[in-house]
Amino acid sequence: MFKSMISLLFVQGSNYLIPLLTLPYLSRVLGVEGFGKYGLTLSTIQYFVLLIDFGFNLSATKKIAEVQDDKNKVSIIFYETLISKIILCIVSIVFISILIHIRFDNIFSSNLNYSLIMLIGTVLLPMWFFQGIEKIPIISTLMVVTKVLSLPLFFVFVKNSADVGIAILIQSSTIFFVGILSLIYIYKKKLLCNIKYSSLSIYKSLHEASPIFLASFAISLYTMSTTIIISLSSNIVEVGLFSAADRLKGAVLGVFLIMGNVIYPRVNKLLAKNINEAYKIIRMTFVIQGVLSVGIILFIFYFNKEIVSLFYSEEYKNAGIILVVLSFSILLVLESTVLGNYILLPHGYKKEYTILPMITAFIHIPLCVWLSNEYGAIGGAISIVIVETLSFIILLFVIIKKGLLQKVFLRGKYA
Repeated sequence: MFKSMISLLFVQGSNYLIPLLTLPYLSRVLGVEGFGKYGLTLSTIQYFVLLIDFGFNLSATKKIAEVQDDKNKVSIIFYETLISKIILCIVSIVFISILIHIRFDNIFSSNLNYSLIMLIGTVLLPMWFFQGIEKIPIISTLMVVTKVLSLPLFFVFVKNSADVGIAILIQSSTIFFVGILSLIYIYKKKLLCNIKYSSLSIYKSLHEASPIFLASFAISLYTMSTTIIISLSSNIVEVGLFSAADRLKGAVLGVFLIMGNVIYPRVNKLLAKNINEAYKIIRMTFVIQGVLSVGIILFIFYFNKEIVSLFYSEEYKNAGIILVVLSFSILLVLESTVLGNYILLPHGYKKEYTILPMITAFIHIPLCVWLSNEYGAIGGAISIVIVETLSFIILLFVIIKKGLLQKVFLRGKYA
């Protein structure tokens, strides 16, 4: 697993670093307002990406990891998941067409049209499949190559604030081409076999993934929705500042989530075969991520101005303090992910896993509306940190109450 993680860290790290190369250029040519529209559109489309993914990145990954040596069972899971995502994609495109038509407060503008290719790419990209068979470096390599090739397109076709739609189209198209290439790879390597479509259960696939989707959707209410709330409560300039800081925070979080893509299927596999080893990996992940996160928070605290000036122009200088506030969510998100995805969910507590984010999400929305109305982008960032802190505390309380903290971290026989 360590070799796979190092390989993935290098390849996927490139996936998050490559887009950072375009940030200084896009932030300048689009301006704060244009960059705000760019970030707002991408945040809006992420809701539909979330709907299409529908929790399959966890549910399908888990199922494939458990039967990865049985090609027939893997193939059934693959086609059930793919067909489910096609159905959800059609629903999403219809709904987006309605949003564009009503043009509510100019939020759902025609810029959303440029991002539709991302939805199709979300269907085609079987990240969950490669996670399940533990061959993530393959799909990651395809993503790096595609993003590198798309990089010059930003500099060639995006020249001013009127080219926001083109920037969105280029950004959205990479996932589409990676999806096409990954399906070709699966076909060429014969990783699947023919199955009887009568053996498929689309309803079962959706039903099993629904608790994860509901939890993910609730989490998105205090992550992705913040940009939309700021646009309603404040103005597009504040959206631009928040997007600037949030993209830097997202790049840092993304590198850690790479490790999660390797660890999650391995933990699920080991929980069924070697529970002591599974708990050892969970403990190591929790401690290592915690120590590194604290180091990153301190680095951002002391060097936030230099970081922002490296990627953005002078008009984004106020994004520094927003980045400082958001940096605390790095620690909270990563440790909550361990408690929720690696401990609570694999031990069968789907109800708790689903309900907890919903509670915190409904706190975030009115809190974010109030804070962003009073303080703009920094208010939205403060709301995220408050809610992430509350989420972590509740998760920890539930895990202690269920006896899982002692079972995984403290009991001697599991050491």
